[in-house]
This record gives sequence, C-alpha cells and structure tokens, in this order.
Amino acid sequence: MKSERALTQALRSFAGRRPVVAFLLGTFAWSWLFWLAAIPLRGQSLLVTSIVMIGGFGPALAAVAVLGLRSGRGPDLGARRLFVLAGVAVLIFAVMALRYVVGNVAGYETLASDLTLTVPIVMAAVVASLAGGWVISSAVSRNPAVRTRMASLLPTRLNLRWTVFACAFYPVMILVSWGLASLVGADVEYPGLWGRPLLEVLPYYALTFVLVLLAQGGNEEPGWRGFMQPEAQRRFSPLVTALLVALAWSLWHLPLYLNGFYGDELVGGMIGGGVFRILLSIFLAWFYSRSGGDLFLTSILHASFNVMPNFLPTSDLGLLVLWLVVAVAAVVSDKMWRRVPCTFEATS
Repeated sequence: MKSERALTQALRSFAGRRPVVAFLLGTFAWSWLFWLAAIPLRGQSLLVTSIVMIGGFGPALAAVAVLGLRSGRGPDLGARRLFVLAGVAVLIFAVMALRYVVGNVAGYETLASDLTLTVPIVMAAVVASLAGGWVISSAVSRNPAVRTRMASLLPTRLNLRWTVFACAFYPVMILVSWGLASLVGADVEYPGLWGRPLLEVLPYYALTFVLVLLAQGGNEEPGWRGFMQPEAQRRFSPLVTALLVALAWSLWHLPLYLNGFYGDELVGGMIGGGVFRILLSIFLAWFYSRSGGDLFLTSILHASFNVMPNFLPTSDLGLLVLWLVVAVAAVVSDKMWRRVPCTFEATS
C-alpha cells in the first residue's frame, strides 16, 4: 500500500511539474503499444484497423489522465459520467457496426477486402468504443480540472459563426484548390463516388464523417489542441508551440507505416505528412484559440481534413499552396510569434 501511494504521489508530482512531457509519454506509450503490436498482423487489414482505432485515442486519454493526476484526485467513477460513458461507447460501436454492414461499394472501397469478423476484431472494436466513451464522458467529470478543459467535447453551447466555419472551411478550400489546379493544368484526383447523385452519396459521407469524428482523427484533438497546445503555450509562443505539436503529431504516426495501415511509403509518407501537419497544426492552433477552445468544433475540422478527399476532387499541389497562404494568414493576423499563453477555459 505504501509503495502504491508513493508511486501515485510521484506520478502526480511529475504531472504537475512536467505536464507536457507526461502527456507525450502517455500518448506515445498508449498508441505505440497497440500500433507496434499490430506489425505482425499486417496481412489482417480489418484487425489492424480495429487495433489502430484503439491506439488513436492515445492523445485524448493521456490528456485526461494528466489533468486528473495533476489535480490530485482519483479517477472519477460518478454515476453521471458512467452513464455518458456507456451511451457514447454504444454510439461509437453502433457507428462502427453500421460502417461494417455497409461494407465496400463500387467507388468507395475504403475497408479491407476481407471483411470476415473474428473475436479479436470485435473485442478491439469494443475496447476502442470504451476508450472513446471515457474520453468524451470527461466533459461531465466531477473533477473540475478535467471537466473545465474537456467540457466543450459535448456540443452544448455552439457558436453559430464558428460552427459554420468549421463545417464549411475545408470543403470550400478543396473546391478552390480544384478550380486553381484546373486553371493551370495541374493533376486532380477524382474520388470514386464523384459524379454519383448527391442523395446517393450523402449517406456514405454522413456515416464516414461521424465515424472519423468519434474514432478516427477527430478523437485526437482533446490531446493535441485541448491539452498540449495550451500547456506548452505557457512557455512558448503560439507559433513555436504549434510547430512543437506538429513535430510530436508527425512522429506519433510512424508505427502506422510499419504496421501497414498507411501503406509502405515510409519516408515519403512521413515527410509529406509532416509538411502538411505543420500547416494544419498552425491553423488548428489558430482556430482553437479563436473559437474559445471549442474541442467539438476543432474535432469537426480535423475529421473534415480526413474525410473530404474521399468525396471531393483534390489537388495536392493546389492544397499545399492554399495551406501555405492560410497558415501565413493565421500567423500574421494573430501575431502568433508573440508569447501569449492561453487564458481561456472551455465552458462547463
């Protein structure tokens, strides 16, 4: 008992003194544990995808854990939080199940070619759902330190202006880049569903977007923007912090090339993805600050980045040029080179 108390006290002390380091250690430990373990399973695409989803909650889980440790309180197992946890977990699992039932369709073959279910696949989906439930339920935690930072995970008080911005920004950006690429004759990649009737495509888009928002990209934001950005900004400018986040964010993805989830282009993928994540990190830091630390809307933006290329014509060159313009505009408009700590907290 004494050794356990001593360990708990040491962890709380470390989380209080080095919150960003504690967050990164927790993030990489959780995510890489699952992602590296999936390397021997490279040929089992559906199982690897399920395991990857578990690991994807690393940043969010680490953020909630460090906030809790730093506060000096134990885990919150109150009835309200457990109720929200169960509801969200069921929702995430139901969305996963529906996406599996829909399967691959002509022009939208984004799942594994072999969709045979196994017990490990179902168990991994359950674990991922519970992880998502734990993160989102932190919005109603009895621990003020956790609840105050994570409350905006639930869309209870949405600002209309920033909601419209979050939903429309990336589709508009992709369409503009498509237009520019077409004018100069640059390559444009058209998705398989392009040209299909809108009412036929919308259900696939809605299902994919909700899944990505909850468990395949949007779920990272409580960690990267919700925790690391404001914590590191206590010492660095928003711009320097965004670059540090981009570095950690990019390195974090490394095992996804080793286990086959991102294919085999390790060097090109890491470099190309790293360049885009620098620009995305600057923009997301700007949006997170401007929206008053709204994690739900920041997660919508992140999900949009992941989903839209599957439904709209994309030009990598056009997007790169536009992202450079957007990132520079964000830096200049908010003078992000100045050291300005985040002073806001999400409303509870």
